[in-house]
Amino acid sequence: MDALAAEAFLNAEHRVCGLLMRPLSLGHSFTLEAVCSPFFHGRTGSEGELRLAAWICSRPALALPKTAGFKYGWFSNRKIDFSAECAKWATYVSDYCAAPQFWKKANKPGEDAPAPSGIPSPVSTVVRLMRLGLNEAQAWATPVGIAAWYEAAAYENETGERLEIVSDAERDAIARKKARELADMEDMN
Repeated sequence: MDALAAEAFLNAEHRVCGLLMRPLSLGHSFTLEAVCSPFFHGRTGSEGELRLAAWICSRPALALPKTAGFKYGWFSNRKIDFSAECAKWATYVSDYCAAPQFWKKANKPGEDAPAPSGIPSPVSTVVRLMRLGLNEAQAWATPVGIAAWYEAAAYENETGERLEIVSDAERDAIARKKARELADMEDMN
């Protein structure tokens, strides 16, 4: 079995800023994007932004604070080790965002890359999951990695085409090559 598939479907329990995280769903990713959370995009933000991201992901999908003066309840004044909590956040996100990795095909000569859609990616994914039979609430609550695997399987089933998914062995070979290249660059310096 592909390690990323196992990672997407088999998850550990996560706590960030003292809060028990729910599975990182499409609804959570949509909400994090809507509030411009740097933590969802792999960047580091402030302690307050981390607390907000943790609060969002500890609630049901698409939940937002009810008041403008929201202070994150009891845990807003709780001291945290920011670096440790950022590491916990990164582990949480990677645990639930284990989508299949595809080989990228180069465009044919003279062919432009398609323009990106103006529709937020989570919305498109929710619509595709609803076409698979999930209701709207179920689709929004679907963890990100699982949704990506469902989409890939549905594509193969609908088109009869086999997707070119990078295998575990290929990922390992790519990582070893990158490590060798990095070591070679360090030796040159």
